[in-house]
Amino acid sequence: MNEEYNLIVKTTALVMNIVKEYVNIGDTVVDCTMGNGYDSLSLAQMAGCGKGGKLVAMDIQTAALWGTQALLEENGFKELEDNGIRLIRDSHENIDKYVKAGEPSAIVFNLGFLPGHDKKIVTSVRSTIPAIRKAIELVRENGIVSVTTYTGHAEGREEKERLSEMLAALPSKKYHVAHVDMINQKKTAPGVFFITRKKKLV
Repeated sequence: MNEEYNLIVKTTALVMNIVKEYVNIGDTVVDCTMGNGYDSLSLAQMAGCGKGGKLVAMDIQTAALWGTQALLEENGFKELEDNGIRLIRDSHENIDKYVKAGEPSAIVFNLGFLPGHDKKIVTSVRSTIPAIRKAIELVRENGIVSVTTYTGHAEGREEKERLSEMLAALPSKKYHVAHVDMINQKKTAPGVFFITRKKKLV
């Protein structure tokens, strides 16, 4: 096995391989923390941006927008708007300003700081919890929300703790929630929450 594709070693690969099962060409997908753009690129390719799919990607840092735009353009998405791609400088807690309820099939959060930039600028409980509350209501039935958490800093530990409490309390008739942790790795290894919204029974 090529380690590059070892899903347990590469947490982001694990997330994207699960998320892609919920996304079809022509869907709307959302990256709530675009960072350096790798999740945005994967989502754009899954949804078929340029072929009817739409990507909404958000971040509070201008550097994230520039980096993501460059990565997308390098990979064939030259005219972003013409390809159904919107890059938005805003907090993820405002996700409901940009997508309608029932529209996205997948919403992705990759918490923490922007790699290669100021580590003091991190996601926080104050915005993350409201954002995820909104996301699980906005995602379509049979859609998925993924949240990757990092506990190597105090804010990340609080985010994970609060998320665990919130997601464990979700009604089981409406949602499925799974949590993946790397239990024999460093305590700071990333963990992932997956939330799927059940289809209503007629």
